[in-house]
Amino acid sequence: MKKRFCLIFCLAVLTGACGFSRPSTFYVLDNSVLPEQSVTLKNADRILIGIEPVFVPNYLEKPQIVIRQPDSVTLTASEFNRWAESLSDVLPRVLAAGISERMGYPAAKQINLNRDLFPYRLFVELLRFDATFDKEAVLDAWWTIMSNSGNILYRTRSTLVAPVDDTYAGVVRAEQQLLKDLGYAIADYASKNLKRGQK
Repeated sequence: MKKRFCLIFCLAVLTGACGFSRPSTFYVLDNSVLPEQSVTLKNADRILIGIEPVFVPNYLEKPQIVIRQPDSVTLTASEFNRWAESLSDVLPRVLAAGISERMGYPAAKQINLNRDLFPYRLFVELLRFDATFDKEAVLDAWWTIMSNSGNILYRTRSTLVAPVDDTYAGVVRAEQQLLKDLGYAIADYASKNLKRGQK
């Protein structure tokens, strides 16, 4: 009888704990606005840059949003504040949106078809992409533009910083802006130096 009571009590405690577990909040990095009209027949065939898979450091290859502590060497990952999709999947799409927005037409797209369809290819190596509450969000990345034939045309490192508040929503907004700013920097180079139709 005593064992049965203990078993029922333990089950009740476990059930109660599960019933009161905190739900996770999921955030998206891709907050680009949908076009007002379809561009499929108008100018989508003028895509200039194909974006290769973005290299993401191991500490970011997890669903939890990573926060850097004020000591700058300690990282914490939130179990209850998560990305809705993996960063390696969404980053090329967000960069393409930023590049295209700046250039005024669908100028860039993630490569998921034949690479020969794109006159130029973009390679991005993310070195750092995180934030410290009430301080700043940081995006640090190398990026390289190559011709379709494999020649390196331009390589540089961009380190971008944005202020951030003490909320996860604020961190996400700041990181969205940093990615857009990186896309703008790439677009500015492309507008001045890349020619449409070149192979």
